[in-house]
Amino acid sequence: MRERLLLASILVLAAGGPALGGDAPDPERGKTLFRACAFCHTLTPDGGNRAGPTLWKLFGRPAGAVEGYHYSPALKSSGIVWDEAAVARLFELGPDVMTPGSKMPIQTIASDSDRRDLVAYLKEATAP
Repeated sequence: MRERLLLASILVLAAGGPALGGDAPDPERGKTLFRACAFCHTLTPDGGNRAGPTLWKLFGRPAGAVEGYHYSPALKSSGIVWDEAAVARLFELGPDVMTPGSKMPIQTIASDSDRRDLVAYLKEATAP
């Protein structure tokens, strides 16, 4: 529980505070939110893997499919194909709930608009 609160606080602080309302996703805000993810993930084809795999070409990719990254058996056998809904759900529920047994640290994003913003940014930044 302490880890979840710490990571949630980091995400809010990295983004400059709570998101303002609005229906349209804001990829620029998502870019700010991604700072907390950048410790473990890269976004480019030449960025390579860190503690987590590169997110290059994330959308439409089955979980556990990046060559050269050692995934947990839980994630490899999850059957997840990463799309907007799956990425948003991962941060709504947390990896401990959506992909129990995976190596990803426990983290959630409570705000629907923050999740939309992060997904919008990731769609832009990881597209070929």
